[in-house]
Amino acid sequence: MGTGFFGKLPTNGDFVARGLPAGVQPVLDRWLTRLLVACGDAAERWPEDGLRGLIAHAGHPLALLVVPSQDAAGREFPLAALTPANDAGRAEIDIWAGLALPALRDAAQGGLDAAGLVASLGSIPAISGPGDGAGLVPPLVWTGVNPPEDPADFMARMTGIGCSAPNR
Repeated sequence: MGTGFFGKLPTNGDFVARGLPAGVQPVLDRWLTRLLVACGDAAERWPEDGLRGLIAHAGHPLALLVVPSQDAAGREFPLAALTPANDAGRAEIDIWAGLALPALRDAAQGGLDAAGLVASLGSIPAISGPGDGAGLVPPLVWTGVNPPEDPADFMARMTGIGCSAPNR
């Protein structure tokens, strides 16, 4: 698997997913819904360089980059890019996220449709390791300036409200 994505695009009327391994979409949907949507509308508080994260699916870690977005009808829901993280550490995930951010941001602003986002993300190299990922245990989220932390703690700080962490 290369880099896939899931979420809402202004060029589409509903959810869009491409390049995800079997079974990942419902896990990611549930994770984003419980963590981000349930915590309220805080798009103006989103980190400029996106929210980075690490989740697990079928025992394998997946690196995430998440930005606020909406569909063609204006319904808000995040847009997430994801890729296998293997044993990558934060530094390797941050490099990948930095490469994916321009395409994800452009798509969230309506500059790329699903096919354009597939093409842009397809040019990003896989996360390379080995890294220091032995200490990273999903689920985790972070920004470019903050260390990885439990999703509920991060969202409480970001939104000023508490929210429950999604199931691992």
